[in-house]
Amino acid sequence: MLPPDLARFVEESASLDKLTRTMLLLDYADRLGDYPDDAKDERHRVRGCTSLVYLHADYDRAAAAMRYHGFADAQIVKGMVALLVRGLDGLPPEQIVDLDPSFLKESGLTEALTATRQGGLFNILRRMQAEAEAHVGATGESRVQGQE
Repeated sequence: MLPPDLARFVEESASLDKLTRTMLLLDYADRLGDYPDDAKDERHRVRGCTSLVYLHADYDRAAAAMRYHGFADAQIVKGMVALLVRGLDGLPPEQIVDLDPSFLKESGLTEALTATRQGGLFNILRRMQAEAEAHVGATGESRVQGQE
């Protein structure tokens, strides 16, 4: 089941044209929030993005939920980060790990992005899932889709 914020995004954006979807991402970018300068380092950098993207993830034991903060140096990519941070922050790690990335295509978002940005978006999601996987009960196998 798709988390509520992501389901809302899919519903809202699926019927929009490419330009309007891009504008929606820019709106998300404006709401991303601050990212600490001391976390702009190689440890937090998301590989596979043409833009500079940083992701900080923590596990909140009391809430049994993941907490995410992100940064990107390009506005559209910042919107992509904001969408995923907003959609996944506060969810249990199991739900994040099991998330099927097909919602990105269903939203029409992939049609609005260049191939390199599409790849970056999937890399950001995979990184968030990998961070969450570290807090799922140990099974000995990777549960993140697309990883071996």
